[in-house]
Amino acid sequence: MLALALLSAGLAATLAATARQRALPDPQVEARPDGCGRDYLAQTRRDIPTWVFVGDRNAPASGPPPPPRRLEGRVVSRYFPELAVHPTPEDLPPIHRGYDFNFNVLPDPAYRGLLGGSAARRTGNFAGHSETTGRVHVEREQRALPAFTWPEAGDRVALVGSWVWDCGHWTGGGERTEFHSYRALWVERNGGRGSPASATGASEGDLFLSSDKTYAGVEADCAHRAKGAIAAFHICLATEPAWQDLSGRYRFHLRVPPRPGPGARLVVRVVDAGSSEGAPRARTKANGNGVDVRIDVKTKPGKRLVVAQRVLARWTGTARPEHLRIRFLRLIVRRAMDPGCPGGRNSCGSKETTHGEQFSRPPGEWNVYVDAAGVWKTWGGGLLRARDGQVFQKGPTLDVNLAPGRPWRVFVFTRECDFGSLGNADGATHALTPCPRSAEFGTFDGDDVPGFAVVRFASPAAALGAHRLRPRRHGSTCPAVNRLGCYEIGFRVDRVAR
Repeated sequence: MLALALLSAGLAATLAATARQRALPDPQVEARPDGCGRDYLAQTRRDIPTWVFVGDRNAPASGPPPPPRRLEGRVVSRYFPELAVHPTPEDLPPIHRGYDFNFNVLPDPAYRGLLGGSAARRTGNFAGHSETTGRVHVEREQRALPAFTWPEAGDRVALVGSWVWDCGHWTGGGERTEFHSYRALWVERNGGRGSPASATGASEGDLFLSSDKTYAGVEADCAHRAKGAIAAFHICLATEPAWQDLSGRYRFHLRVPPRPGPGARLVVRVVDAGSSEGAPRARTKANGNGVDVRIDVKTKPGKRLVVAQRVLARWTGTARPEHLRIRFLRLIVRRAMDPGCPGGRNSCGSKETTHGEQFSRPPGEWNVYVDAAGVWKTWGGGLLRARDGQVFQKGPTLDVNLAPGRPWRVFVFTRECDFGSLGNADGATHALTPCPRSAEFGTFDGDDVPGFAVVRFASPAAALGAHRLRPRRHGSTCPAVNRLGCYEIGFRVDRVAR
């Protein structure tokens, strides 16, 4: 199969490069020959690409682009551990159909060659002190990634996808390499121990494959074909399908705890979580203290294919975890973060936003995401129209299953939409989901960010009762005059009897 050959070739290239200790891709030398243009306005106009394949300078336009690559590692951030995984705070509407969901991967040693730049010179992926520093950043549009696959900080992942330069971030050390987008994602929950989504304490691996390469994939393929010719790039963007061929064999591994006793049996189930009709089913085989997972895919040209499956493995006799229910009771919006300053002035002493030059008006359009131990939901179907002082009640309810003594967190991420007038990659009459179409126009710095909030608990028992969360200042555009932040969330944790 072509895809299998390409995946094998990509993995072999990664391992060979590591064995030879080959220098990592240099953004100052390689990104522009590969197709990056370093012009924000031209990217917004879609005259030049925002994503190009690493090594595309060596791939003739008449042939295929560089093959998909495989990445394995852990979802962690060195400088901002709480932001190892989260929805994006902002995205550029003309080159997206929806906001991205992002996570940062510390590659296993065999995959360190996928990082770009130099650690010694602090360039590329090693520049700065951000959540992505020293990591491979991974992005995919939220609308094209089911929430059951969204990882939690610390989870292990394996991906097959497009290894690209992010041409939109060249300042402060040059472009970074990232995976954007990907065709296959495997998430091993909680280090192979009991999954928070399993009432029986089963280990869990979540499998997702999609024939939708998203607009990022369209841009990268068109950059390969156009090779810098603006007219050809425009024509390609208008005609290139979002479909990609998934044909091939994909292999993953799920770790499980050691056998608890000589009589214990490993029970493995594959549960569908929203696959398209006729999608293949993963095959499993117990292998020591783990499960080998294989799926063979054959696609028909142009036909949508989605594989969404949970692989659950549990030793018989395993103790059941504690069942906790997290109920988000209220969201107090202190500042809606709209409007900006009159006449789009840069500053006016606004208590609403530090992005004073935005053109906006109340109400604020809020996206609120909640995460408990890796179980994610959005508040109010994804969109809340908020005014100063408004209280939203009866938010999401999340059920998690945790071993006694296991530390865990509750995490809240927010966004306030400011670019409804720009539409999305399909045109100005469309909306960048989950934000609505509107007459608003934000700033060069992106959408407003009410801020993220997080609390960590030492155990399930330590979390019981009522709690109040306020956002942190990092990354927030809520003016400092709001000493308590622009919002507050109240939630309650209760133990559910079996």
